[in-house]
Amino acid sequence: MTDTETVETQENEFQSDNLQRFIFDDIPVRGEWVHLSQSWKQVLTRREYPSAIRNLLGQMMAAAALLTATVKIKGRLVLQIKSEGPVNLMMVECTSENTLRAFAQWEGDIAENASLLEVTGEGALAITIDVEGSKQPYQGIVGLDGESIAGLLETYFKQSEQLETRIWLSADENAASGLFLQQLPSKAEQKKHDNENWSRLTQLAATVKNTELLELGAGTLLHRLFNEEQCRLLSLTELSFACACSRERVADTINLLGQADAMALVEEQDKIEVACEFCNEHYYFDKIDVSHIFSTSLSQEPESKTLH
Repeated sequence: MTDTETVETQENEFQSDNLQRFIFDDIPVRGEWVHLSQSWKQVLTRREYPSAIRNLLGQMMAAAALLTATVKIKGRLVLQIKSEGPVNLMMVECTSENTLRAFAQWEGDIAENASLLEVTGEGALAITIDVEGSKQPYQGIVGLDGESIAGLLETYFKQSEQLETRIWLSADENAASGLFLQQLPSKAEQKKHDNENWSRLTQLAATVKNTELLELGAGTLLHRLFNEEQCRLLSLTELSFACACSRERVADTINLLGQADAMALVEEQDKIEVACEFCNEHYYFDKIDVSHIFSTSLSQEPESKTLH
């Protein structure tokens, strides 16, 4: 592995919630490694998940970080599973500001070792890329007919990007981590040679163990997997948990109900309570608060432009 000094320096300073990019010299393959601990634990403090759901949600969170780094957009990337099984919704968001948030909804008891299909049943995984300033987000969808989150995403890349991609994901109660390899386009005369290199690299990466993904830093892991390859570390990105919810945004949502419906709701229940699914923060609005929302809204409406 080249740049040994850089690897050792970054490994000594290894801390959680980082994404490390890397490339292979003379081989058109790029890679990413991500490890989440504090941001993942922030998600887990909001709800107590059955272990099978917890592990799948953690894998999705690691995957979202990897994919956001791959597409390099200014905006946000959302991974969302909607299904007819015990878990009806799982959602992870990663932003270009390097923040993450996630949640899952389910009903009933979930077996500790339940598989992806047992947890979800029929449904789909949607990858939504929302770029700031764009009129409409891009969305790709794959059916839930694979055995793992990683497998579903590999299918997505093969179908939509026509790029060979391999992903390894793991999560437990302490951490969520992932490894990503992608073959880049090459010249026709180099295709056979590059395919052989790609096959070798993916075979080496496939030897990674879940414990290695969850417990090792990027330098140690990559050296263990690719010690005879010319692998070079690139930029390191710090990640963190953050939720975009706020009282102002909830007030905007209540405003969309319309004054009559909102006032009827607050009269019936004495208050309107709204809970953020991502961070489980609860917002309360009494009759005075709701009246203020609509009085403020009316005062901000533009003057009539009727011609006389």
